[in-house]
Amino acid sequence: MSNQLMEFAATAQLLDGRFVSLRPLSADDTKAALALHQHLSDYDRYFRFFTLNQIDLDQLVRKMTEPAQGQCALGAFDADRLIGVANYIVFHDDPKAAEIAIAVAHEDHSFGVGTALLRHLARIACARGIERFVADVLGENQLMLTVVFDLGWPCKPIGCGSVRHLEIELPEL
Repeated sequence: MSNQLMEFAATAQLLDGRFVSLRPLSADDTKAALALHQHLSDYDRYFRFFTLNQIDLDQLVRKMTEPAQGQCALGAFDADRLIGVANYIVFHDDPKAAEIAIAVAHEDHSFGVGTALLRHLARIACARGIERFVADVLGENQLMLTVVFDLGWPCKPIGCGSVRHLEIELPEL
């Protein structure tokens, strides 16, 4: 494992008592990341991608497992099983802000996987000079909205239509 992967590796305890490993994804995780996204339920896929139409998962996973500068993708591993992914992409016109996205295996919802990933992703982002996360979340996606608001970080929800635009100020971690 590279030094960068080791530097940002961590462990988190989930609400059911399990311990998961959190670490940046690498090319070795391509199959697992693809499988996670392929097995999202229609419901979860709609909340993650805002569509039920097919998307190019190979390209998405490639960007996560071979990130360029200004990008980071973390995986949550329960033993060897990838159960969640969170990633950010820095905005070109605002290098202190990054767009985030999270996907968690359906059977692992509501155990704190998304929260653990987002907290750890924020630590990495802060270490790289990022001060805020930005996310567009469907208003009906109560799980994701709960993850964000339960962290207690300053968050400005903008708009009240079907898509909530969130600007999340990262605390000093």
